[in-house]
Amino acid sequence: MQERKSEAEVALELMRLVLDQAGSRRLSPTRTLALYHLCKEAVAYDPDGAVTAEHLEEGLKKLLQ
Repeated sequence: MQERKSEAEVALELMRLVLDQAGSRRLSPTRTLALYHLCKEAVAYDPDGAVTAEHLEEGLKKLLQ
C-alpha cells in the first residue's frame, strides 16, 4: 500500500520540477524560499479559493525573471 505524501513533500517535488525546467538559472536563497511557498500554494490550490491560477503564474514569472 502506498502512503499519501504530505503537502510539503508534494510542494518540494513541484519545486524540483520547476527548477529542472528553469535550466541553468540559479535562484537566490530568498527566491528559492519564495518558490517553495508558491509551490505550497499551488499544492493547496482550490478553484473556488482566494488564490487563482493567474496569481500562481504571475508569482512564478516574477521569481524566474
